[in-house]
Amino acid sequence: MGEKRKKKDRLCTVLMLIFFSILAILIILPIYTIFLASFKPGGDLLQYGLNLGIDWKRMSLDNYVLLFTGQHNYWRWFFNSIFLTVITVVATLLVSAFVGYGFAAYEFKGKNAMFVVVLLILSVPLEVIMLPLYKQMTNWGLMDSYVAVVLPFLAHASTIFFFRQYLLGTPKSLIEAGRMPFEQSKHLSARILQENG
Repeated sequence: MGEKRKKKDRLCTVLMLIFFSILAILIILPIYTIFLASFKPGGDLLQYGLNLGIDWKRMSLDNYVLLFTGQHNYWRWFFNSIFLTVITVVATLLVSAFVGYGFAAYEFKGKNAMFVVVLLILSVPLEVIMLPLYKQMTNWGLMDSYVAVVLPFLAHASTIFFFRQYLLGTPKSLIEAGRMPFEQSKHLSARILQENG
């Protein structure tokens, strides 16, 4: 009985080793491919795409030299990416938390209909609304600004949904207990999120 168990454990170990080796290759391969591509000329990437082929004659550090010494605004682009990511995430979480709290904690006329609209928005792919969003930002005169990037995604339907679901699981007694020392709902929702997070 013990010998049979040892064989089974050994087989499980071998299968897990094979599975995780394949998984590691699948995870590392794209990173390796991009690393190789960084040494190839841009024309090769456009002509052949990302590939694992190594042509030692065409490999060089030119892309890295251009990155750090070229006449471009790489560090500005990098800053814009970080800045917009942080602003969008923080603003979306704040707005969605308050909207989700409103859906979870309050009873008001049309609440269910409004939440159905939020669920319907989840079913609309971004590609469908991209052009109308562009036209709207252009009409508002917001093109070439940070606001045009952050504003369309400020109250994201999926984030509102997740906050509502999370807050529905919060005991009502906790919400009522938070109302006593804090009369304003903005303080209450912030405390509930902080204490349960």
